[in-house]
Amino acid sequence: MRLEIEYEELADDLEPNVRRMLAHRGLEWDERCLLFHETTRPVSAASSAQVRRPLYRTSMRRWRPRRELLEPLWEGFGPELAAAGAQCAITDT
Repeated sequence: MRLEIEYEELADDLEPNVRRMLAHRGLEWDERCLLFHETTRPVSAASSAQVRRPLYRTSMRRWRPRRELLEPLWEGFGPELAAAGAQCAITDT
């Protein structure tokens, strides 16, 4: 069985989601899980610098295009798809 947790969900509410992940794998809760970024063990991952940082929100939803950039494209699809497209893009930068 697979457990999916979105980064935004994890950043918004860390402890309950970490508890869910541990329970899913049959592992016991450990308070140190919330302090993952304070580990001193060696890390050999492409994102090793990120392992040393707490979860952050600065990049959240940055991948989503701004509405004004996609508006001409959605309008070209016609009214039904334009309405659906407007819900996919964000309005602020």
